[in-house]
Amino acid sequence: MLDTKLKKTRRFSWVAIFLSIFLPAVLLVALYPMMSDIAAKKILEFEAEQENEPENEYWIQSNFINYAVESSYYLYGKMLQEATGENVDFSVLEYYGWINDYYYFTENNHYYVQFGSGENAIVKANAKNYSAFLDLSKQEEASRLYEEEGMIAYLILEYDKYGDVSRVDCWNKYPLDTGNSAYAEVNESIEKYRRNVRYWNESVNGNTMYEEEAVNNTSSETAEREKYQIKPKDFQCVFVLYEDTPFVYEDGHMIGYRPYEDLYLEMGAIWIVIILAVLVAILALLLPFIKPIGTGWEKLFCMPFECVVVVGVGAVGGFVLMFLAMCHTNINFLTDNFFSNDTVEFMGGNIGVETLFGILMALSVIGWALCFLLEYIVFASFRQFCCSPKTYIKERLIGVMIFRWLWRKCRGWYEEITHIDINEKLHKSIIKIVLGNLLAVALLCLLWMFVIEFFYASEFEKFIWGVICLLLYSIGLYVFLRKYGQKIQNQYKSVIDATHQMAQGNLKITLHEDLGIFAPLGTELQKVQQGFSKAVVEEAKSQNMKTELITNISHDLKTPLTAIITYVDLLKQENITEEERKSYIQTIDQKSNRLKSLIEDLFEVSKVNSGNIKLNLQQVDVVNLLKQIRFEMEEDIQKSNLTFRWNLPEEKVVLNLDSQRTYRIFENLLTNMLKYAMPYTRAYVDALVLDKKVIIVFRNVSAAELNFDVQKLSERFVRGDASRNTEGHGLGLAIVKSFVEIQKGTFKIDVDGDLFKVTITWDME
Repeated sequence: MLDTKLKKTRRFSWVAIFLSIFLPAVLLVALYPMMSDIAAKKILEFEAEQENEPENEYWIQSNFINYAVESSYYLYGKMLQEATGENVDFSVLEYYGWINDYYYFTENNHYYVQFGSGENAIVKANAKNYSAFLDLSKQEEASRLYEEEGMIAYLILEYDKYGDVSRVDCWNKYPLDTGNSAYAEVNESIEKYRRNVRYWNESVNGNTMYEEEAVNNTSSETAEREKYQIKPKDFQCVFVLYEDTPFVYEDGHMIGYRPYEDLYLEMGAIWIVIILAVLVAILALLLPFIKPIGTGWEKLFCMPFECVVVVGVGAVGGFVLMFLAMCHTNINFLTDNFFSNDTVEFMGGNIGVETLFGILMALSVIGWALCFLLEYIVFASFRQFCCSPKTYIKERLIGVMIFRWLWRKCRGWYEEITHIDINEKLHKSIIKIVLGNLLAVALLCLLWMFVIEFFYASEFEKFIWGVICLLLYSIGLYVFLRKYGQKIQNQYKSVIDATHQMAQGNLKITLHEDLGIFAPLGTELQKVQQGFSKAVVEEAKSQNMKTELITNISHDLKTPLTAIITYVDLLKQENITEEERKSYIQTIDQKSNRLKSLIEDLFEVSKVNSGNIKLNLQQVDVVNLLKQIRFEMEEDIQKSNLTFRWNLPEEKVVLNLDSQRTYRIFENLLTNMLKYAMPYTRAYVDALVLDKKVIIVFRNVSAAELNFDVQKLSERFVRGDASRNTEGHGLGLAIVKSFVEIQKGTFKIDVDGDLFKVTITWDME
C-alpha cells in the first residue's frame, strides 16, 4: 500500500515538472503568430519611410583605400631604388601579392607621388600633375575643378621622416560600402603589412628579434632594416578615382533592411522570454516545498556541481539560439527568403508553407521545453545548495569528492604502514617500519640534493643544510613517535578498562574505538563477553524452565494422585454398594494410567534431551503407518465432532526411521487435534512427496484463541489450553518435536488466525 502511494507521488511530481516546463514553452510559441504580424507591420512602416528617401545609385568599394596603401609602398620602393642606386628587396611585397595589386590599381586610376621635398624632390605620376592637392591652400579649388571633370574620389597620404602616417585626407562623392573611416582603413592596411613582414622574417628568414627591432624602434634607420622591409619616409601620395574605375559599382536596390532580431527586441519579445524563464525558476525553487508533490530530490536534480555548470551554460546558449530561431520563425521570413511559391516540394510531394510553419512551431515547443528543463535543473540544484550548503559541497563537488577520496586513500596508506598486528609474523611489522623510515629519509635526501643543485652551495653550506635536514627528520620522528605512543597508551588503557569492567560483572560494555595493535585482544574480549552473556542467558532460561517444570509437573502429577487417594479412601468405607465400588476402581484405574503415561512421557523427553535414547532405524512406509494409526484411532475419531480429510498418496513412501517413535509422533499429533480442535470443523492430514522431500501436514481449527507465541507449544509442559482444564500434560508436541529432530527431520508450527498447522519434513535421501 505504501509502495503504491510512493509510485503515485513520483508520477505526480514528474507531471508537475513536465507542466512547469511545457506550458511556458507552449505559451511562448502560441505568441509566435502575433509577433510575426507585429514584425510585418514594422517592416512595412520602415519600407514606407525608406521610399521617401533618395536611393544611393553608386557605391565605392572600401578596398580602394587598401589598394592605394599597397601601391604607395611599392612606389616608394621603386623611387628609393632610383634615388640611392641600390637594390631594394621587394620579397615581402611579391610574396603577399602587393605588386600585383599595384599594377591593377595604377592601370585603372591616377596617382601622383613625391619623394623628398624642395628642389631634390623626386616626382612620379601616371597622368596629370595633382601636386595642388598637397597644398592645403589650393586643395579645395583643385577638388572642385577635377570633380567637374568626372572625379568621384581622391585619397591623400603623407608619411613623415620616421615612416609614420602624418596625413590621411579622403574625399568621395559616393559613400564607401564599409563602416570604417579612411584613417581606420589606412591603419588596418599598414598593420597588415607589418604582420606580413613579421611572418616573412619568422618563416623565411627566421629572424624574429630583428623584426621586433624593425617594427618597434622606428627611429632606427639602418641598411639591414631596409633589407627586410619597405617603410615610406618623407613621402606624399595622391590617388584619384574617376567614374570609369572598377572600384565603383552601381546598385539600384539600396532600400534599407531591418533585421528581424532588432524588430523582436523592439517589440519586447525578449521580456516575454525573461518573464517565463523567471516563472520556471520560481517553480523550481518552490515546488519541492509542496509536500503532496514530493519533488526536488530526483536523480536528475542530484548531479555533480560541475555538471550543473555545464547544464547552465547549455541553458544560456539554448535560450540565445531559440530566441534567434524565434525571430526567423514567421511566415513572412520563410516566404521572402526561401519559398517563392506557397508550397514546397518534399520527398515527391508538396508541403504548404502553413504546414511547414506548423512543424517549425512544434519543433520550437520542444526546443523551448528543453531550454526550460535545463533551467529547471539548474535552479533545482541551487535550491538543494541553499537548503544544505555543507552537504552539497561535500557530496556534489567532484573536486571535493576527489580530494576526500585521495585523503581517505592517504590515511589508509598511513594506517597500513603504521598498523602493527600482533597476530602476524614479526618480520612483516619490521618491514613496514623500515619502509616508512626509508621513505622519510629519501624525501630528506631529495630536499638536500635540490638545495645543492639549485643554490650552488659551498661545502660549509652543504654541511649546514645536512644538519638542518637531520634536525627536521629528528623532530618529525619525535612528533610521530610521541603521537603514536600516546595512541598505543590510549588503546591499551581502553582494553584494560574493558577487562576490569568485565571482571566486575558488567557484560554490556562496547569497544567502539580502534584498538590498533590490541585489536586481536579486543576481538577475543568481545568473544568472551558474548560467551559470558550467552551463558548467563542460558542459565536464566534453564532456571526458568526448572521453575516451570516444578510448577507444571507438580500440578499434573498432583491432580491424578489426589484423585487416586480420594477414591482409595472411598473404597475403604464399608457402606458403599458394589456398583459404587466398581466405579471407584474404574476411576482409580484411569487416573493411574494417566499418571503412568505422564511419567513415561517425561522419561522419554528426558532421554531425548540427555542424548541417551537409541533409535531402531529400519525401512518404514510412512503412508501405511498413517493408515494404521487411522484404523486404530477410528473409534476416538468417530466419537469426536470432527470431520477428517485424509490426503495420502497411493504409492508407498519409504523412509529410514524408527517405526515406534514415528508411530508416537503421528499418534500424539492426532490426539492433539482431537483434544484442542474446534468441534464440528474439518481436520486435514496431508502427505506428499516434493523435490525428494516427504512433507506431512496436520491442520485443524483451534477451539481456543491462539493469542500467544505458538512456537512455545513445542516446549515442555506448555498446552494450548492455558487454564489446563482439559486432558493432557503439555508434553505431546515436545515429544513430537524431539522425535522428529533426532530422526533428522524438521518440525514447524504455523498459525493463520485460528488455523493451526504442523509441518513435518524428512529428506528421502
